[in-house]
Amino acid sequence: MENKIIFHANIDDDPTDFTRLQDFAEASLDHVVLDGISDRTKYTGFGTTKSAVTQISVAPGRLYSAGKVYASSSTAWSKDFITQLPVAGKKIAAVVTWGQESDTDVRPRQFLINAETRQAEPQAVPLVHSRVANLNVQIGQEAPDPVAPLVDAGYTTIALVVLTPTGVDTITMVTDNQLPSVQRHEDRIGDLETFEETAGLQIRTLATDIAALKEAGSKGDVDQATMARTLTRLAVLESKNGVVYTAIDSSANFFLDHSKSKLDDPLSHVLVEEGIRMPHAAEGAAALNIFNALDANATIKNGLLFPAYTREAWLQSGSISGELQIAAYSVSSFDMVQKTISRQRIRYGNEFIVCTNSLFWQTGQFDGVSRFFRGGEIYEVENPGDAWGHSWMRLRQIWIDTYEEAYWDKVTITNTVTGTQIAETWLQGQNMWLDAVGIWFTRLAASGSANLAICEVSDYGLPNIKQCIAQTTLLRENMKLNAETVVPLQPTFLSAGKRYALVVTTAADHWVAVVPGQQFTQGTFFYVLDGAYAQGDAFKDLWMRLYRCKFNQARAVITLNPLQLPGGILAIDLVAGTVVPNGTTLTYEIQVGSVWYNLLDVDKYMLGQGGTIPPLLPLRAVFMGSVDCMPALNLADSSVYVSRPDIYAQHVTQTRTLPAASTQIRVIERYEAFDPVYHTASCKLLTGAGFGTQVSPSSVSTYIDPDDGAYERTYVFNLGAAVTQYRVLTRIDTSTNQRVFHVGWQKDYAL
Repeated sequence: MENKIIFHANIDDDPTDFTRLQDFAEASLDHVVLDGISDRTKYTGFGTTKSAVTQISVAPGRLYSAGKVYASSSTAWSKDFITQLPVAGKKIAAVVTWGQESDTDVRPRQFLINAETRQAEPQAVPLVHSRVANLNVQIGQEAPDPVAPLVDAGYTTIALVVLTPTGVDTITMVTDNQLPSVQRHEDRIGDLETFEETAGLQIRTLATDIAALKEAGSKGDVDQATMARTLTRLAVLESKNGVVYTAIDSSANFFLDHSKSKLDDPLSHVLVEEGIRMPHAAEGAAALNIFNALDANATIKNGLLFPAYTREAWLQSGSISGELQIAAYSVSSFDMVQKTISRQRIRYGNEFIVCTNSLFWQTGQFDGVSRFFRGGEIYEVENPGDAWGHSWMRLRQIWIDTYEEAYWDKVTITNTVTGTQIAETWLQGQNMWLDAVGIWFTRLAASGSANLAICEVSDYGLPNIKQCIAQTTLLRENMKLNAETVVPLQPTFLSAGKRYALVVTTAADHWVAVVPGQQFTQGTFFYVLDGAYAQGDAFKDLWMRLYRCKFNQARAVITLNPLQLPGGILAIDLVAGTVVPNGTTLTYEIQVGSVWYNLLDVDKYMLGQGGTIPPLLPLRAVFMGSVDCMPALNLADSSVYVSRPDIYAQHVTQTRTLPAASTQIRVIERYEAFDPVYHTASCKLLTGAGFGTQVSPSSVSTYIDPDDGAYERTYVFNLGAAVTQYRVLTRIDTSTNQRVFHVGWQKDYAL
């Protein structure tokens, strides 16, 4: 027991001491159960049996939940289903238990009301505090093949009872919710030990047996159909696990990148984008820009578009108590690496049909970051599977890819500054946009500017100048003496729960005001020694004031330049730097006729609807949030492509080289959103010198997937002469560019 009451000789009785005795024992037992038995919700006992035609009986039991033990009554609990039996089909009833604490055993007891006269009077009070495991049933819906009812999270299912019109049919205990005993674990361990004794030696010799099988080979042991199925399944596993596709005589292509596509082939006329798709018949590109530069609802700073806002003081570190000479520390050269606003990509149109292969972005084998968010730059992604910051949303006719971190290091700006460096950190309590910082100079040198930066703080609490998110230069003529100098910044998003630092670097002999360390407990003052590391000072903090953006309204609609494409627009591909904090949204709307349609509302309108292909689309952005925080759109880092698809596509694979010559090639392709009324598809092999010979298939068979209606077509090529190299030519056609389809994947193998 963790605590106990100490009684002393001749001490007076206090009823609370006796209650605390039990509380201490109860708490200790709860900890033993929670730490040593189970911290989950489990039950023991509660054996459920059929006691009559329409009745069940549940034996006493106990419920373990969060370290507490609840017990049912000492007698069996029964339930009669006579009024709840199904009429014609079946029902499933769930026997559930839940814990409840209550005071019971109410009895009269004498209570002393006058100590001198010893007068007492009776009162009825509860004498027992119980943890009771209650029992009840929850009835499911009647059906020929019923399902168990949904049980709320606060209840634990003990057994499932199948009811028929004649009464109780079967009873099944829910063993997953039972608490296993130590004896049961002992029995299982004994079985494992017995298995190891009897089979362990045989398992150790499996390596020899496998080697013998490899020597014997499998030629002639299976028929060609079985081998074909095995090779097809192996090709899928290869692609999922990043195995080089030329390693064996089978391949699978999910068209998530161009590694297996020969786009420079003269026959190639294709768009490889999560499948083989129709290329653009016409396209246009432009940057996003505001339609009216005087729009009262908008604020633009260095290309960053916000809803209109005013500046408001948000945080001050304390009251000035002294001064600090920045030049008192060592002079060094610092490489300030500034991250940039991350991007979002929205693709909208009839041609953006969800492909089953999009799930493979999450396997970590494909560089989705470079594929989705590149805006003309060439940058390296250290980890192609860097999916932690990238979220995918693939819906019918609209795809959204978002890099969830507000600032990323895929595109950076490096600025080298020389001087002495100080910094002040703080904990950011809420999402906000930082618009300016205030700093107080107590002495100023005759000349010399200062570099101010907002940096992220490392996990161990030091300012990280390799992860700056804002920088500016404060000129000497803009510094105020013995007054607050407000330094405007490019509005910078600060995330709730993170730590940031204001870093000041200058080569001049400027002095700044400081506050007592005990006033600003959420931050730490740092200075740099020998340019090697930052040293914290717990006795003072830099005087600073942070200013936030206070937005004028919670919703703002800002008109952007319209989208144009001669001949009409059927698809929109928009890439832009965006910050969309939690609790806010940034969406886009297009105007058709006199009606504005949100791109997310694909059920209300889609480009080309009614047979009309608009050549001009007014565009606007809708910002939703609050006066405290809103999303932002980086117009300077944006591009929007408008296009319409062609009515045919041709795809040529990279050269397939087999380990041995073959005369039997099989190609399987999956056509998704395929409608034979409008669509056709074909496949040929390219062989011979320069791969100039086109070989048609000997036979073609089609399987229609019953789940989504996709066509999986198998092309059989029985060649007259064996080949060791070939390419696959795929052609898809549509009678109208308003009804397109794509090839989801391609598998091929040689026998």
